[in-house]
Amino acid sequence: MIAILVHGYNVWDGGRATIGKLRPFLAQHGIPYIMVNYGHFGIGETYTKNKKIAKQIAKATLSAKIAEQEVICFGHSNGCAILDLAAKKYGAIASKFVYVNPALDADKIRPRSVSKLDVWHSPSDKPVKWARFLPHHPWGDMGATGYDGIVDKHTTNFNKETDFALSSKEHSDVFGVELLPYFAGKIISESLRGF
Repeated sequence: MIAILVHGYNVWDGGRATIGKLRPFLAQHGIPYIMVNYGHFGIGETYTKNKKIAKQIAKATLSAKIAEQEVICFGHSNGCAILDLAAKKYGAIASKFVYVNPALDADKIRPRSVSKLDVWHSPSDKPVKWARFLPHHPWGDMGATGYDGIVDKHTTNFNKETDFALSSKEHSDVFGVELLPYFAGKIISESLRGF
């Protein structure tokens, strides 16, 4: 098994302060990972540059499948939009996509080349609520509402704000010092369910 981690936009540290904080928790389970550091994108750059990163991720997942490795992809915010594009347009294959506060339309169809989808959302997530108003952009409010497409046994929503002992209400607070130990453990253990 191998994990691929994809950070959001407007990030200057390669995702180390967000999705990259899952790395030690993956290592505890003996899961190697690839941290996709695509650099800093502004909103305008996501329209054009997401495609390039999505192509690279698709190639990485296909290489892993050829090597007979299970692939789990973890995305945060725009990282989820990149993963969705990688699967739907460039043929990325994965056992599971794990979306943390995804900047995607809530009713997007789960990519067929992805066996399972976990969506971790917070109803108070303001950035993704605003994202749905961007013209001609794939972003939406899934990070606030959860997945609202065809929900089946392969798709699971996790409301980080109301369904757990601790509450995650903001777009990236799950990666903060207070919430990370609790939620990272939950996110990783749920992502490994069934393997």
